[in-house]
Amino acid sequence: MPLLREILAFMRQIAPEESAISGDPVGLSIQFGLDIPVSKVGVCLDVTPEGASAAASADVQLVICHHPLIYSPLKKIDSSSDRVSQTIVPLITSRVALYAAHTNWDRAAGGINDTLAGMLQLENTADLAPSGDASLARVGDLSLPVSLGDFRVAVARTLGCANENELRSRNDDPTRLIRRVAVCGGAGAGFMHEAVAAGAEAYVTSDVRHHEFLDAAALGLALLDAGHGATERPGMQALRGRLTQEFPEVETIWLG
Repeated sequence: MPLLREILAFMRQIAPEESAISGDPVGLSIQFGLDIPVSKVGVCLDVTPEGASAAASADVQLVICHHPLIYSPLKKIDSSSDRVSQTIVPLITSRVALYAAHTNWDRAAGGINDTLAGMLQLENTADLAPSGDASLARVGDLSLPVSLGDFRVAVARTLGCANENELRSRNDDPTRLIRRVAVCGGAGAGFMHEAVAAGAEAYVTSDVRHHEFLDAAALGLALLDAGHGATERPGMQALRGRLTQEFPEVETIWLG
């Protein structure tokens, strides 16, 4: 049975914490020592009060989430009304460690954005930009040009967007042919200029605001909002698979 420090060493090998964007609070946010044997790990996109209770009930020793739970210093813990407190309390009570792999996992080989690019069958993928925050996103090519309308249908079907929220895009010409596509799990509309510079004709991301659709249209870029969870959840499920492969003796469960 591996120790917590061994699992963290693996996480830091595949997604170094120093590769996260500046100010991103990745890494351990709840811990009880590094020499704790780990027989069960929970993986999730967001750790919620329900997920934390489920982890505690399942005798999980470590939860690995994508979005950090604690972004700002806590002034108090009040589980009567505060969501963060309601999540922390069952984890601490059951001595469950919490680790966040956020933009470092977005950027990592085989991480959020590589998984997203693979699901959309992009080839010859590369970092969207050579440096800076946009380098965590990806750009690649479809094997053959397709109409924007067909691509939109494929994205919705592949990512299951309708299960979470309808795929949103501007009313672009559905007959327009596209081949080069950029992707960024989560809120990545701010990288649209880098997407255009990389030759992308379509950009799949999420959390797009109204004026960002207008800005993208002015740039000639088809911007598709596929939903935050739909663009990032597959990458966390891929991480669960990596952990299972590396530590077959550890049970890895999906917490949602």
